[in-house]
Amino acid sequence: MAQIDKTTQFNQQLSITAEDGGTVNYATLSGSIDQYGVPSMSYYINDGAIYREHLSDFRTAWTDFQNAVFDEADAITTALGNSEV
Repeated sequence: MAQIDKTTQFNQQLSITAEDGGTVNYATLSGSIDQYGVPSMSYYINDGAIYREHLSDFRTAWTDFQNAVFDEADAITTALGNSEV
């Protein structure tokens, strides 16, 4: 019998509004939490020039993203601990 593993996924696109009014994505943030509450996170920079122009915004968004993933991982870990009591 095959085991089905549950994971929780997080994704966020960072973007700016271009001069023509369109949207340009410059970074993708990704994260997941496995069934044991272990988090994994990464990012991909789609446009280095825009990233450098908005470095402060990127760092703030990356910190907020990490906090969201860690908060959920903590909740999963706590729930696992409570279910084993």
